[in-house]
Amino acid sequence: MWLKAGSILFTLPVILLLVVYSNDMSAISDCLAQELTYDPETGKCSPDADTPATFYLRHTLLVNLSLLVSILGSLAMTWGMMLKGLTRAPEER
Repeated sequence: MWLKAGSILFTLPVILLLVVYSNDMSAISDCLAQELTYDPETGKCSPDADTPATFYLRHTLLVNLSLLVSILGSLAMTWGMMLKGLTRAPEER
C-alpha cells in the first residue's frame, strides 16, 4: 500500500508542474515569436510590458507544495520498500 501511494504522490505533482510550466512557456514563446513581451498579469502579449518574472516567483506556492508532496511520496515509497523487505524471484525459492 505504501509503495503504490508513494508512487502516486511522487509522480502526480511533478506531472502537474510540467503541464503548468509548459503552458506558461508556450504562452511566452508565442509572444516572443510575435516580437512582443508576455504580460503574466493579463496573460496576453503586450508591446510595452516589462520582462516577466520567473515561473517560480509567480507560482511559488505551487512549486513548493508540489515538491514537498513529491518528497513525501518518495519517503512513502522508501518506507513501503523497507516494509516489504527482500524477496526472491519465484524460481530461486
